[in-house]
Parts: sequence; structure tokens; C-alpha cells
Amino acid sequence: MKKIALTLLKLLIPAGIFIYLLMGVDADDYAAFQQQKKHWELLLAAQLVATSAILVSILRWCVLVRAFDIPFSYREALRLGFLGYLLNFVSFGSVGGDLFKAILVAKNKPEKRPEAVASVLLDRALGLLGLVILAFLCLTFIPKAPLPNAMIQIRNGAAVIAAVSIAALLVAVFAGNWFERLVSWIESWPVVGVPLSRMARAVRLLRKTPMTLVLLATYALGVHSMLAFTVFLISKGIYSQYPSFAEHLLVVPPAMAAGTLPLAPGGLGYQEAALSVLFEMLPDLPEGFSGTLVAIIYRFMTLMIAGIGLIYYVSSHGREFRFAASDKSDPGPG
Repeated sequence: MKKIALTLLKLLIPAGIFIYLLMGVDADDYAAFQQQKKHWELLLAAQLVATSAILVSILRWCVLVRAFDIPFSYREALRLGFLGYLLNFVSFGSVGGDLFKAILVAKNKPEKRPEAVASVLLDRALGLLGLVILAFLCLTFIPKAPLPNAMIQIRNGAAVIAAVSIAALLVAVFAGNWFERLVSWIESWPVVGVPLSRMARAVRLLRKTPMTLVLLATYALGVHSMLAFTVFLISKGIYSQYPSFAEHLLVVPPAMAAGTLPLAPGGLGYQEAALSVLFEMLPDLPEGFSGTLVAIIYRFMTLMIAGIGLIYYVSSHGREFRFAASDKSDPGPG
């Protein structure tokens, strides 16, 4: 009975979270969506593109975990990645799902716990770096007219953040003996020294496969480009007049960066507000176009992805917990 109760608990908690999130969508938002004339084929395409983007992001994390010499299959990555994606919606700053993934990946191999945490942190950092780089590139090369001051500041800030982040990453991975001495010194710190130094050494494993960094950066840029295209398809699916895809690239990456702020569960509210404000800054925004409504529909689609992940999780019968408690991961790409 105890085993049955635990199994039901594992299934009911994520299901309850998902239902709670759906109920949290304001009735006025549903009504605004219903009032628009819709091209359902474009909205379906948007959902497929968004889901594909999340699958690519999970694949990116799996590649990184393997680069740290942790046995890990694509099937396990999907199980943990999807469930972590759902939990991101109920944690501040979209970190709860990351913590969950790190714990379960490392649970069956305590000696790899710092490396597992490093994989999650570095994956999050690379994702944000890809977002910042994409925002900078779009704001630099796309505009044919002068940008509003706010977008210029975003572009300049993105340039600084990208430059500092890339330099720090390259130093952490490729620096010479002086960095090793620094890591050894950190290792002598009480309590946190050993795990921090092991995390640093895990990141330095990427020296053996430098092209992995290029692959991961390409994944990150691709994911955020796909999500920007998702928002464009939503706009096209509910409005007869809408900003161009190039204009969406000026708006969506900076707005999604706002969704990573550690202030609200899964960026709820901040991402929608940023999309609305940045769309309003476009010089030729069609009359009647609502960036807020587009953002709300995009948010609903992300909840649908969480629902798809929940179905995958339920169909696995909680196998990721057994995986975490076992000595072996299931072989093959799956």
C-alpha cells in the first residue's frame, strides 16, 4: 500500500500543478482570445515549433551532461527535462526545475553530484548567453531605422553581458595552470570548497572537446530563434496585420530575458509585460495589435508543452525515480 501511495503521489503532484496553472489563466484572457478571428493551422504550427524548441533545449542539456562523463540517455533527459520544465512554472526565477534535474541526475551516483549540478548551472548559463547574443545581433543588424533609446540601452547592455560572459567561460575552460592553482585554493575552503572545485573541474572537461561549446551555443541560438518564430506565428495566426518576423526578433529575445528574472514563478507577468512594452516601441505597429494578447497565448502554449511533458512522465510510470535509484541508465539514445 505504501508503494502504491507513493506512486500515486508522484503522479498526482505534477498533475495538480498543471491543473492549477491552467486555472490561473484569467477568464478575460480566454475571452480576448475567443474574440479574435483565428488561423488554427498557424497556431498549431506555433505550438509544434515551440515544442520542438524545448526538445532541442533538453537535447542540449543531455549533451552537456554526457560531456561531464555522467552516463545519461536521451530518454532519461526527456523525462527529467519535461518534469523540470513543469516545475519551473511554480518556482521563483525558473530554477526549481533545474534543481530537481540536478538532484535526480546525481542521486544514483553521489560521487558525480557536483558535476551534475555544474551541468545544470552551465546549461542555464549557456541558454541565457544564447538569448543575450541573439538579442544583441538582432538589435544591431536588423533595424533599418533608428532604434528607440530603450532598445539601444538593451543592445548595449546585451553587448557588455555577452562579452563578459564569453570571456569568463573561455577562461574557465581554457585557462592554464594559474586557474588550476585557483581551483586548488578554492578546494581548501571549508564546507563549499570541495563541491565548488569539482564543479569548476567539470567545466574544464570541455577542453577535451572544444567543439562541444560551439554545438551548445548553436543549440542555444537555435532554441531562442525558434521561440521568436513561435511568437511570430501566433501574431500571424490571430491578426490580419502584424509586425514582420524581423520586428519580432527585435522584441522577443529581450522580452524573454525579462522572463528569467528571479522575481516570479517561471517569469509569469514579467515576460508578458516586456513583450507588450517592446511591441509598443515598434514605429509601425499595426493598429489594434495587442502584444499582451500574443504574450498570453504564448504563455498558454508553454503550459501545453508542460502538459505534453506530463503525459510523457505519466507514461513512463515514474521510471526516472527508479533510474535515479539504480546503478545504470537505460542504454542507447532512445
